[in-house]
Amino acid sequence: MSKIKSMYHDVPIGRLIEDAISYFSNQGFSEKTITAYRNILLHVKHYMDKRNIEFYTPSVGEKYLNERFKDLGISISEKWAYKLSMLVRRLDELYETGIIQKRTKLSPSFESALGQSVKGFLYDKISKNRFSKYTIKQDTYYLSIFIDYANKNELKNLTDLQIEKLNSFLGSLPQDKRSLRHHIIRTLRLYLSYLYNNSLIKINLSRLLPRDAYRKEAKLPSIYSKEEIEHLCSSIDRKNALGKRNYAIIMLLSRYGLRVSDICGLLFENIHWEECLIIINQYKTKEKVELPLTPEIGEALIDYLRNGRPKCNNTHVFVKGISPFTSLTPTLVSNIVTSSFRQAHIDTTGRKHGAHVLRHSLASLLLRQEVSLPVITGILGHKDSNSTKEYLRIDLEGLRKCAIEVPEVSKEFYNQNGGEFYE
Repeated sequence: MSKIKSMYHDVPIGRLIEDAISYFSNQGFSEKTITAYRNILLHVKHYMDKRNIEFYTPSVGEKYLNERFKDLGISISEKWAYKLSMLVRRLDELYETGIIQKRTKLSPSFESALGQSVKGFLYDKISKNRFSKYTIKQDTYYLSIFIDYANKNELKNLTDLQIEKLNSFLGSLPQDKRSLRHHIIRTLRLYLSYLYNNSLIKINLSRLLPRDAYRKEAKLPSIYSKEEIEHLCSSIDRKNALGKRNYAIIMLLSRYGLRVSDICGLLFENIHWEECLIIINQYKTKEKVELPLTPEIGEALIDYLRNGRPKCNNTHVFVKGISPFTSLTPTLVSNIVTSSFRQAHIDTTGRKHGAHVLRHSLASLLLRQEVSLPVITGILGHKDSNSTKEYLRIDLEGLRKCAIEVPEVSKEFYNQNGGEFYE
């Protein structure tokens, strides 16, 4: 084992990173993923260069992670933190063993009667056309964990579904992964309700599952001031085709608070020029929303359509700038916003800087302007005001108005019983 370790004892960090990248490439990772991984690992190299550390060791990786998370605090996203930790662990693995083992995804068989019922549940959700692809993907993952356990424990048929066996499954889950357990219980409850409502099982087992006390810690949304948003928009170079497109996108995001999915799905038929309206059915909620086509939005769209959009048959308003001129993806739209923040030199320290922050910022601005919750609900396209109420937590001025003055405590309180209480 020590002989294998010595392979990277005196190898510069740059070589270690490139060897790790080679392993990722050979394991079939996409170019996009490999580029992202390389950029993240270069943060480790930069950390070592600043401290004149030439050779990597697992202890260096541990110190890097500790300092990185301490510096970033709540500003680091959970997704990015996971990737960062994962890649440092892969460096450790390469350093200690000389190789990076390929990870295999969970792919249990759904051939049993129980597995087929899970597929029926998922198909039912898809056919209702009320759930996003992300939701379906997550439900599939959580139920895959259940089916994997079922296959290994001879649970093949619907008659094998008993509360004792379900509790045994839940007991097999990692105790330290409370979020995972929470989502599995939630999805399992929906699945069992589906079975009962369709008379596939006689007892409504969903009601017998243990209650889950997990509560996700609430985080305040990242927001930017009106001045910062205006600077973001005005900093976009509209002399070229991509600039015209990106400007129109960011104007729609910042003025209407549209979701990325609705930007990607915006069709020509959604723009009613004569009525000066944009009418869409939101991808996430399926709710219809009508938005006024203001002069600044109209001008931004016309400038892009006339002078920036490639000539193609795509019915989506926004398309990629290179052939075959396909529709934009949510990731690309978020990257457009992120790069625009960077080019505008806006300080994003401690704040997220993707597309959704423009939606949060609009809600914050409307609250400061004392726009009522029902109106904001309509603008943002929420199903009801409960979702909109989440933004009350970022309305600091409004919260200050609700503050109650703390009454002064009299001296007699501290001097009671000879002052013993104060002591």
